[in-house]
Amino acid sequence: MAVLPTPKNGFKIEIPVVIAGAGACGLTAALAARDEGAEVLVLEKDSNPQGTTSMSQGEMCAAGTRMQKEIGIDDSPDLFFEDVMTRTEGKTDPELVDLVSRESGRAVEWLADQHGFPFEIDTDWRGFGHSRQRLHCLPARNGQDLMGRLVQAAEAARADLLTNAQVTNIYADADKSVTGVKVNRPDGSTEDIGCGALVLATCGFANNREMISKYIPEMAEARNFTWENSLGDGIKWGMELGGAVADMSAFQGYGALAEPNQLLCNYNPIIDGGVMVNSLGERFSDEMKDVSGQGVIVMNQPGGVAFMVYDENLHNRYKHLHETRQAIDVGAVHTAHTLGDFCDIFKLPVHAMNKTLDTVRRIKSGKDRDPLGRDFVDTDQLEPPYVGIRVTGALFHTQGGLVVNENAQVKREDGTLLPNLFAGGGTARGITGPTCSGYIPAAGICMAITLGRLAGRGAAKLVQS
Repeated sequence: MAVLPTPKNGFKIEIPVVIAGAGACGLTAALAARDEGAEVLVLEKDSNPQGTTSMSQGEMCAAGTRMQKEIGIDDSPDLFFEDVMTRTEGKTDPELVDLVSRESGRAVEWLADQHGFPFEIDTDWRGFGHSRQRLHCLPARNGQDLMGRLVQAAEAARADLLTNAQVTNIYADADKSVTGVKVNRPDGSTEDIGCGALVLATCGFANNREMISKYIPEMAEARNFTWENSLGDGIKWGMELGGAVADMSAFQGYGALAEPNQLLCNYNPIIDGGVMVNSLGERFSDEMKDVSGQGVIVMNQPGGVAFMVYDENLHNRYKHLHETRQAIDVGAVHTAHTLGDFCDIFKLPVHAMNKTLDTVRRIKSGKDRDPLGRDFVDTDQLEPPYVGIRVTGALFHTQGGLVVNENAQVKREDGTLLPNLFAGGGTARGITGPTCSGYIPAAGICMAITLGRLAGRGAAKLVQS
């Protein structure tokens, strides 16, 4: 049992707001709580705060921000709401989507104005459910940069961060009011820390095979590409306290994981006109239809692999990006001056590849329509030298979790609130609905930061009331 009764002798150490997990959600919650004047302690299991945030591209979607307006992008929370409801076919929670649509832009501007985050718009990403360019990024465009800035901001705000501190148990009273947490240290020692409010900001459960088998059985044997501590701890604690969960079958897949290098490849060359083929040299999907579902589609190809195919012009356009530099460094990116050489490198049938690329040329020139449904508008013809990467698909992270209200406070099944428990990030339900295909780019970081801010602020106000 993870939830224990409050110790009879109470706690020697008490902190008003305790946060479990120091990813984007936990650190954002810490900043928000400190902005409200509350004393905060963030507990992180690892020796360095990283989590799934560090593995991401570090971008969040948000609507109606001044960053968008500065470069002429006309967007609004209402349009964001409509995009998500359309993408999920109305199968997600409209109240949560409305909340995130409104609060995500405020969270971006708050981090920029109060904590110095130099957000800009990633104009390279488009589509996949977003009718406007609303991906907000930092200059380095990677999750490690985002994490570094969050840690620095938390330190500047004097939020206490304790690493190598694994929360193993939660203490609660009979009414399920959280009173504290038990923390294990690497030397085997334990500490009991009391709190007035607890924010659960741990990862999802993508690395918990038992939970995957239960909630997403079709992915039980699938490869995953996630943080090793994505074990669903926060979700399980919340459920044991009586918290409701929803959309536990939802997840984000990804179809461009370098194989066998196990590196996340940037999808920009595909967005900008590249294609994906299987080992038969054939395209097998509209590469722009479903960035999350593409992971499952790739895994279902012969041998569970596919090949990103683009050209040197596209490679040069995006070779400065963090993921591309990593792929180049490990030798995952291959260039060939002829199609024959390209096929030799990847063991692809030349005749089939020639037919595939000829079809793509005809589609791009307007002579044919793509039988797979893709619109190649505003993309150039692919010309030698050709560039390619062998990739596979993977389960990246889960999207289901605890149900929360407008303050990111956890709800029970009957809709009432647990007294002082808050959740966000991988611990809370996302906006993708019940499947992988409802996911829109940068929704993960959006949920982490948006709900993190609401949770930190809500917890601080609760303990100060």
